[in-house]
Amino acid sequence: MKGIEQFQHQLNYSVYPTKKFKTTTCLVSFAAPLSAETIADRALLPFIMEKSTATYPSMELFHTPLEELYDASLYAGASKIGKEHVIQFQLEVVNDHLVGEDVLSQAIKLLEDVLLRPNVYDGSFQPLIVEQELRLQRQRIESVYDDKMRFAQQRLQDMLGGELAIPSLGTLEQLKDVTPRSLYEAYDAMIKNDRVDIYVVGDVNREQVETAFEPLESLGSKLVRELPVPKVGEFQRLEEQQDVKQSKLHLAYAIDVDPRTEDAIRMQVVNGLFGGFPHSKLFMNVREKESLAYYAASQYSALSRKLFVYAGIDGANQQKTEDIIAEQLDALQNGDFEEETLQQTKEMLFHQRRQLGDNPRQLIAWMSGADVRPFSLDEELAIIEQTTGEHVVELARNIKLQAVYCLKGGEA
Repeated sequence: MKGIEQFQHQLNYSVYPTKKFKTTTCLVSFAAPLSAETIADRALLPFIMEKSTATYPSMELFHTPLEELYDASLYAGASKIGKEHVIQFQLEVVNDHLVGEDVLSQAIKLLEDVLLRPNVYDGSFQPLIVEQELRLQRQRIESVYDDKMRFAQQRLQDMLGGELAIPSLGTLEQLKDVTPRSLYEAYDAMIKNDRVDIYVVGDVNREQVETAFEPLESLGSKLVRELPVPKVGEFQRLEEQQDVKQSKLHLAYAIDVDPRTEDAIRMQVVNGLFGGFPHSKLFMNVREKESLAYYAASQYSALSRKLFVYAGIDGANQQKTEDIIAEQLDALQNGDFEEETLQQTKEMLFHQRRQLGDNPRQLIAWMSGADVRPFSLDEELAIIEQTTGEHVVELARNIKLQAVYCLKGGEA
């Protein structure tokens, strides 16, 4: 997107100055190599840190200055992105010019408090807060089991192994080893060793951002982003039985496309034609025409070099559903799609990108992904526009079925 300023000191900055929004949104992201040994502590850590600080040692005390700053908001969370585990702190404040006050710098001082002065004593986080958050984290992990679509996708990723097999929240077994001290050790490692990226969207300038975040310049390291290495083993199939009314059919396809290339952008067109939109082949043929699925869609994961397909089906129709899914991929590989449908897919992708400018959070999410992709937003739009049917066929022929997982249940 035109206007994004990127620069580096110890930290990495991406700033989009704009007068379009009434708020300024900042995201501070800590990235470390994804590891099963650290995932449980790191996944819980942001929920602990956002609750209180040494200066404001309770939730009530901490929220008071946020409310005084015109109801500024601070959110924290964690996720896995490719081969990295990412902890994020997002701050949203009213535009300084609207209130005639330097709200942004005051809010960032609160964020500094969260990051540099956590609520710890003698090398440990506060036990009462930790126990409360551990209980909530157990509920979050258990909810994955209860959400059968998410459960089936995780089981498919378990089959694929590597970073995909590491649950983003950790496991209940791993959570048993989390303590107030182990959380502090994870915090200490994060502050010293993580790569720190800062994203800002709002009516700001570079000098203002550099001055506001200068106290954080002592954080982190020059850790280089490491992209997943594609591993394609033997085809795998797994079926499991549970007492569920609707069976879940999940498929993983390997795609040898470097996420830093133009082909990774073109793959979004392929995915849109295959199962990414309501006019796609999976939706129209598996769900609408054959009535074999309650839902049927695909999702392209550029970093993992995978295409995932998921469908909610009657278990008795599993083989027929798999056959028709395979037929839809064959059709793409043989160029069996209309030019009108190709153009409709491009328009849908254009619309998604045009909407980025209307939402600061979505814009920041795109900016963080653009750290991998060496293209501006306008360049991405041009790549999509120039994607031809020949491109689609060539890329579709590079899609290979790698794993099938089915959670079998009864009929709905």
